[in-house]
Amino acid sequence: MEQRASTEALSRRPALENSIHYIAHTFSFLVTGEDTSGDFSLIHSHFRKDFMAPPHYHKLEDESFYVLEGEIQFHVGDKSFVVGPGGFIFLPRNIPHHFNLISETAKALMQISPAGFEVFFKEFGRPAESLELPPVPAINPRSEMFQKMHDRMIELGNVFMPEM
Repeated sequence: MEQRASTEALSRRPALENSIHYIAHTFSFLVTGEDTSGDFSLIHSHFRKDFMAPPHYHKLEDESFYVLEGEIQFHVGDKSFVVGPGGFIFLPRNIPHHFNLISETAKALMQISPAGFEVFFKEFGRPAESLELPPVPAINPRSEMFQKMHDRMIELGNVFMPEM
């Protein structure tokens, strides 16, 4: 049996030292692959409407969301689900998906299993200045950095599905 990265118990909550602003969102890394020997990561996610990822699928990991606040519409394959506070959704690898906020903002716990993809958010985010949502960017930064982000997503095993 593989040895864990740490045999110590871990307790973490959203704090500036473990949080980033990613585009118009705030992500707090509660546990990462470094903490779990790559088994999973868990991110406290504070989302803002209109800045969501385009349709895509992951070759290497599953995603799960437990919604804490707000309402999110998930599109998974040919199905659509509205998930509100207390609701959970599992997005299996290799199934195209995307999601949009129904409410102006939402909070959710996002689990990635196995861990690894969380590095994407860290690489393209910036240290959080507060735990609140950052100001809306004057222009969508994805348009300026799209090729770099796209290339890195491909490296991490993601496939964009623009026709979805």
